[in-house]
Amino acid sequence: MHDRSLEVRVWVAALSFQSEFYVRLNRALMRECGLTLAKYDFLAQIYGVDDGLTLGELTRKLKVTGGNVTGLGKRLVADGLVTREASPTDRRSFIARITQKGSEAFEAARAYHDSLVDDWLGESVPEGNLETTLASLEMLRTALGRKGKANGK
Repeated sequence: MHDRSLEVRVWVAALSFQSEFYVRLNRALMRECGLTLAKYDFLAQIYGVDDGLTLGELTRKLKVTGGNVTGLGKRLVADGLVTREASPTDRRSFIARITQKGSEAFEAARAYHDSLVDDWLGESVPEGNLETTLASLEMLRTALGRKGKANGK
């Protein structure tokens, strides 16, 4: 078998870690808080934003399609966690705002989310290694950004 480059092995390791972590965290949040990570992320973006965010802004922040944001928004409205109103300045745009019930659900989910992440990483990986990993990931993201700009992408 042909050996893969170190760069490709780093990429595959990052994807594998993200995938496993996401699945475990999604399952735990759903079981304990009744929120998927997608709903949690949506609420995280509008939490504390009094004027709310347009669905277009949410699409950019969440890095998903408009259809995904629209569907998530509808489910969160049905759950009573979010309101969705037409924009007063653009009839084609809608603004999502978190409700009191949504704020309470998000705060509880955030506390649980953070405790799980602290537990899973804090117990397994020494703090110095976490700091090194964080610095490495930030460096990789920065380098990728520079490469994208240099290539016109």
